Amino acid sequence: MNPHIPFDASKEVAAVIRQLGRTEDVVFSPSNRRMAIAGFRANRIAVFDISVAGANGTFDVSLPRVVELDAPFLNEPHGICFLGENMLAVANRTGLVHLIDAPLSGSPHDKHSVASRMTIAGSGHALVHTPGSVAAIAIDADSFELMVCNNYVNHVTRHIVHMGENIEVTADELAIEAGLDVPDGISHSPDGRWIAVSNHNTHSVFVYARTPALNRVSAPDAVLRNVLCPHGVRFTPDGRFILVADAGAPYVNVYKRGQGDWHGTFDPYSLFPVMEPAVFATGRHNPQEGGPKGIDLDKNMTVLVATCESQTLAFFDLAQVLSRRRAPDNRHKRYVQWRLENALHRRHPDVYGRLMHAQAPALTRLEESA
Repeated sequence: MNPHIPFDASKEVAAVIRQLGRTEDVVFSPSNRRMAIAGFRANRIAVFDISVAGANGTFDVSLPRVVELDAPFLNEPHGICFLGENMLAVANRTGLVHLIDAPLSGSPHDKHSVASRMTIAGSGHALVHTPGSVAAIAIDADSFELMVCNNYVNHVTRHIVHMGENIEVTADELAIEAGLDVPDGISHSPDGRWIAVSNHNTHSVFVYARTPALNRVSAPDAVLRNVLCPHGVRFTPDGRFILVADAGAPYVNVYKRGQGDWHGTFDPYSLFPVMEPAVFATGRHNPQEGGPKGIDLDKNMTVLVATCESQTLAFFDLAQVLSRRRAPDNRHKRYVQWRLENALHRRHPDVYGRLMHAQAPALTRLEESA
């Protein structure tokens, strides 16, 4: 059975998808009826109405409407998350974090210029700098804990957002720092017990127990390793798996908790291919690109969605993703190959570009056999 799920889109929605360009994060709303994608180069957010229907491996995904959100402060929007059904937190790589309204679409394609309901800069300490990813979890009916990965200052900040007619942000603090080297994705477990942070330059994901003891010098409770360029990260709704998008490979890495909690070191339970090698090669502008960037799972554990520049939108049967056991036998060769490519790109980017264009099949051979 093919795990890939085709989707139906109106012509207006299909046109927006084609024009998004480089994408980064993707996220479902709490109701599963909406889905937002960050258009990094386009400096806008696309929020789709979405319907997922079916059962037993046969699903229909439809995208009938979309609303595009733009604003002068949307500068390379990289990370997004919903705070409730109609508000988004947006992390701008060359800006700050803004809370914006996400109005419902009244036609197949609406456009809205939005205002910032709140700007999060980290109080007077200016803790928020080059924010790349955000994740939120409800504390009570009117408040959220918002975590922000600040990519190039190598720390994660925590902010408490109180909703209402007048939004208030309190408790800005530096939450996690020790050992981080370009934290590039973040996620809460659905039960609120864990926080996962993808750590780009260590080629791993750090998992922390979300307790009052967590602080800037805390070591991770678990390390998920053997991923080349970890980006988007998500817990499954039942908490048993963590999925990690590998921007340096055409895979989503699947990690399984086993009988215990997230303690210790974990290798991938499987590598799930979310794109064909030829599609991966088209986005291989450098060794850190080409693979999936944003991923998310619907709350019913039905579908996995993935996005990146060369494959804006793809859906997969989550049950099949999780049931495949395909550990990477050649992971050491893959890592050595990636390091060689990265060294070549750093020293001779023009040579690397010509090599990728001329020998894309050879450079993806290990991916095909993994």
